[in-house]
Amino acid sequence: MITLTYAQRENIGFQYVLDAIHPCSPYGEERVRELTPFTPEQKPELERQLINLQKAARRQAVELERPAEVCCHEEAASGAEKISRPVSWQKALDQMLLVFMTVKNVRAAAKKCLEAPLNEIELFELKRFLLKCEEMYPLFQQVQQALDFQGIWLESTTEALDILDPEHNRVASFYIADSSSPKLRALRKEKRELEEQIRRASGSEREELQARRTLAAAEEEHEEMVIRGRLTQALRPYVPAMLHNMEAIADLDLTMEKARLAQKYGGVMPVFTESRLEMTDMVNPQVADLAESRGKSFTPVSVVLEAGATVITGANMGGKSVALKTIALNVLLVHCGFFPFAGQAACPLFDSMHILSEDLESIDRGLSSFGGEMVRFNQVVRQLDQGFAFVLLDEFARGTNPDEGAAIVQAVTEYLNGRRVMAVLATHYDNVAPKASAHYQVIGLKDL
Repeated sequence: MITLTYAQRENIGFQYVLDAIHPCSPYGEERVRELTPFTPEQKPELERQLINLQKAARRQAVELERPAEVCCHEEAASGAEKISRPVSWQKALDQMLLVFMTVKNVRAAAKKCLEAPLNEIELFELKRFLLKCEEMYPLFQQVQQALDFQGIWLESTTEALDILDPEHNRVASFYIADSSSPKLRALRKEKRELEEQIRRASGSEREELQARRTLAAAEEEHEEMVIRGRLTQALRPYVPAMLHNMEAIADLDLTMEKARLAQKYGGVMPVFTESRLEMTDMVNPQVADLAESRGKSFTPVSVVLEAGATVITGANMGGKSVALKTIALNVLLVHCGFFPFAGQAACPLFDSMHILSEDLESIDRGLSSFGGEMVRFNQVVRQLDQGFAFVLLDEFARGTNPDEGAAIVQAVTEYLNGRRVMAVLATHYDNVAPKASAHYQVIGLKDL
């Protein structure tokens, strides 16, 4: 399983990508917060998400190329008369995303419904959610007709809404009506009559009436609790549909945001391989945006990797670390259901991913940065038998003297080259490349 720390995700630019995503719904935001890379065993679900992303990205690209007026009307066959078209899928999507913005996260209330009676506020929140589902349903049908998403659909929850809105007012408010039970109607009538008598009474008579009202109010509250329990029980069969719709909202919301991001940075549909990684013209948005803000441009990175160890060499400040981060970012994007930012992309699914960099190793255990690297590498070695691993080492062992560092990196390269692993080592040490299965050299400051 791929587990990277926040510092590692930030270092390679993955957190920058996540921060650029702005889902409209709280369920989409929740999905981003809980985002975890897919494992090889989860490949079917990953492929489903990527296929949906491809459909969304393609349709968005088509819409961007069409003249604005084409989406609004067509010329009638007979001449100048305009014929109104049905609302386009893009317009329906925009309306649905606006509804997403007004949806509240009621997952906790829905789950509580399975176990305990809901209070009046929770029933109100569920009713409001069900009203939003009813509003979204026809819009989603139009979007689905155009995009044909796999595994994304909205369940009809009209019957659940009718339980909370038996009079079909479809108003975003909730009140236990007098008609909910004869006993409640009688208690509320008695309470109103007592309140009227209290206004006219005085002295001991007033105190007696207030005591009777307090008793009636307590009985009313108890009866309301009974009714809420009955409503909760009636809603329980529909909780799975509500929870499903929450996931569908999150899925659609995040898919459209991923498509927007792919349009912005040039994402591409990846192809899955067994053990070969090939990506051309990769971009790292964090570095590219920073370079652009300084009036410069990002140089795309292309690479072909096979199982074993690949070494990237070159002078300091030559771009080795940026190349390594760009590779790591785009591999991680694929595993998280994003399009990699590249011209073409073919990638295997890894069981684990490890990034070792002196800058990211903790020294809070009393170790030097070099010592931290050695401890961390030892931990990685212990996990290499648990599947196909992707290992990236950025200037490994630079915290010790050059002779010792070069010897260590040579030995590590030779060791990794004999394991079931795809490893990339960026180093400025000499005589490392002969130990590797492949070698890249960055141009850096040459000829300037």
